[in-house]
Amino acid sequence: MLSNKEWKAICNAIEIRNEHQSSTIESFQLLKCSADEIDSEVLEGFLTSIAHEVDLGGNGMSSRVASIIAESLESNPPLATLYLRDNHFDDADAAVLANSLSSNTNLTALYVDGNNIKEEGRLALLRALFDVSSLNSCAASNHTCRIWGLEQDISALNYDHVKYNKWDKIFAMLALSSEDAFINTALLSGIPTSLMPILLDRANDQNHVAKSGITDLYLRMKDIKRCRKHDDWDKLGGKRPLNCVYELFRSLVVPSIYV
Repeated sequence: MLSNKEWKAICNAIEIRNEHQSSTIESFQLLKCSADEIDSEVLEGFLTSIAHEVDLGGNGMSSRVASIIAESLESNPPLATLYLRDNHFDDADAAVLANSLSSNTNLTALYVDGNNIKEEGRLALLRALFDVSSLNSCAASNHTCRIWGLEQDISALNYDHVKYNKWDKIFAMLALSSEDAFINTALLSGIPTSLMPILLDRANDQNHVAKSGITDLYLRMKDIKRCRKHDDWDKLGGKRPLNCVYELFRSLVVPSIYV
């Protein structure tokens, strides 16, 4: 087992190398290491000095380390993939990690299987990626990171480009929250009319989301049972843009542009 001083030297060497080399180190894995024997500075070094991938799986990590990881992720390091498999993180730790995703735009994959994360922790992570409390909160969600390894999988979110991820979720909310129409235009009542052309433009590009799995995740968070309307939305496929645009134009929201 290396000492903290030796670990720090390794982190510093990696950081210096990445600053002066055209190519960065792709992956770093920490094996069979007791989390209690590594201090905060070393852990932060692992997460901020490696450009693409860090594997911290199977090291007995729990709450203390979750806080350190979360603080590092909040600083938005260039880290793209983080493996936290087979540790001792629980629901509270999952909530801490979820909060850190609100300010992170670089992490694209987080693996958390083999921990003690149950439904409460799963929902905390899910809300970080798809907050359905309002359109504004949905837009402000994390649209970059894909989370793997939870029962009732949530990896269907953030499967494509960030812009598409955001608009997929917004249109899912507009469609799935309506009781008697194809799109719930009541949610748009506070939207500035200057943004409506953008909404129409994005509505015309909604044929790529049929495989997203967003519907089931939305229904779970809203505690709504799936019905025929939800099935119809998922089956629209290439007809979805036409339906979205038509519903917006026939509503009372879009004509207000011309008042």
